[in-house]
Amino acid sequence: MEPERNTVDLRPNTGDLRSDGALNDAFRTAFHASPIRLVYCDSDFIIRDINEAFLRHEGFQRAEAIGQSMARVFGPVVENRRVGPLTAALAGETVSSVEWGLRRATRDRLMQITHKPVSDRHGVIAGVLVMMEDTTDLYRLENRIFLQEEVFRQSSEAMAVVGMDYRFMWSNRANAETWGYTAEALVGQHLADVIGADAFAARAVPNLSRVFAGEPVEYAFRHEYDNGDIAFFELSCVPFRDPAGRITGAAVTRRDVTKATLMREELRRQARQDSLTGLANRYALEEELNARIARCAVSDADCRDCRSALMLVDLDGFKVVNDLAGHSAGDEVLKQVAGLLRALTGDALIARLGGDEFAIVIDSSDKTQVKDLATRIISALESTGFDWDGTRHVIRASVGLAYLDDDIFDAARPSVYDVINWADRACLLAKEKGGARVSVYHPRDSEILARFQEIGNLRVVQDALDNNRFELFVMPISPIDAEAGGSYEVLLRVVADDGRLLPPAAFIAAAERHKLMTRVDKWVVTHTLLQMRDIPDEVSLSVNLSGQSVGDTEFRDFLLAVLDEHPQLHQRLAFEITETAAVRSMETARDLIAALKARR
Repeated sequence: MEPERNTVDLRPNTGDLRSDGALNDAFRTAFHASPIRLVYCDSDFIIRDINEAFLRHEGFQRAEAIGQSMARVFGPVVENRRVGPLTAALAGETVSSVEWGLRRATRDRLMQITHKPVSDRHGVIAGVLVMMEDTTDLYRLENRIFLQEEVFRQSSEAMAVVGMDYRFMWSNRANAETWGYTAEALVGQHLADVIGADAFAARAVPNLSRVFAGEPVEYAFRHEYDNGDIAFFELSCVPFRDPAGRITGAAVTRRDVTKATLMREELRRQARQDSLTGLANRYALEEELNARIARCAVSDADCRDCRSALMLVDLDGFKVVNDLAGHSAGDEVLKQVAGLLRALTGDALIARLGGDEFAIVIDSSDKTQVKDLATRIISALESTGFDWDGTRHVIRASVGLAYLDDDIFDAARPSVYDVINWADRACLLAKEKGGARVSVYHPRDSEILARFQEIGNLRVVQDALDNNRFELFVMPISPIDAEAGGSYEVLLRVVADDGRLLPPAAFIAAAERHKLMTRVDKWVVTHTLLQMRDIPDEVSLSVNLSGQSVGDTEFRDFLLAVLDEHPQLHQRLAFEITETAAVRSMETARDLIAALKARR
């Protein structure tokens, strides 16, 4: 009788693998040489043979297993699990399973266990061959490969391999869906048919040719979809090699950086834009001016033709709007001014420098046209006006102009800050002349030079305040009658770096113009009181106070406080107001005068 197809015929019919004969020797050799752990048991589940792989891995001696029951060798827990498969095998069924081992030798190992019926030469099932294969490493490798494949398939980054014939060899889902394909359908498609002939010629061929030559390449591009949407991508391409190391294509990774790109562009826009008016800000203005200065520096013709000018527009009396109507009204005025400047200047760069100051970079080879534009801006602002809560406010402006011309570049290449300062000086000069007018910066203009001199004087005053570079002197006051006692006027002098005494007139004018006189007056009062302790009691002093200080509540409180610390000096001290026109608050000034009189 022929053996059944699902059994193994192990001749002879003794069921013992150790039978004599060349054929049995071959079986025995294969049995013991197999790397798979093999156990043969008879129909009573008595172990009749075990191969070398089992003994080596399990730690048994052959004598400990041969002739013993499966339950005795493997333990009751394992034997109970094996009873079902063993019984099925004795009934002629091959049973295979993959499971984690239970015994010490197989714990934490994944075993593929097969129970195969063994028949004698007459087809009678005589026992069961149990094959135990450790598949842990294979399982882990397959699992890693599976996970890697899933990562590639599921990745949001588009991945593909393009052959040297520019056809897709492989693609993950993210890449395929970008072009409206499935991953399977994209394989074999020509790159030009997928991304378009123009993109293929402009981007793919130049970059992939370098990759096919062995060079890694990275590049970025902007893509416009048929519906008008815009996307930004970054590509990384490296040579794809076969097992022999030959380049057969390019492995391409494409990242969608649209969100990051748009965010960068938005941040850059915000960094260059004034949040209130939507105009450019100072940073954007400086960037534009720097580019124009660089261009002008390398092209004399540009400078001779004067293709650029900076116009500084400063609103006159803007503080009045804030004071009368509030800061919300002031903000609305600035927005309306921004809109009017846009309407008048076309494509010119308009920036808000802060507060009520605007800057415009003009392209023009005609200086007269630039000045005419400045005049139109002044006129338009004044005629337009601004209505708030039923009140009409007139908006006036002063304009300073600085041209990038030969005169500017005669001495040296200017910086951005030089150009802005020049336009600012011209604007201040326009304000000093009454406002609502245009002033142009000229390097040799006497009025401009005087303004620069004043700025130098201002620095001297600031340095004297910061570094205690003032000194006090006194000048006798001659009495008109012989009865008057000794009286002196206190005079202030500035000490230069080299120790010279500088006349105060120019420095005091700069301090008054730039609101520093209150600090100067505090210094004078403090040091006068200190020195009065060392002069004769019959000597009295007169101290000049600026109108700015007399009308300042903080200075009033300061002066009364320090006088109260020295009541013995009240009768010997007098104060003279140098200019009532500069008094900011007549009420404060009257309070101070009354308080001083009360202390005599």
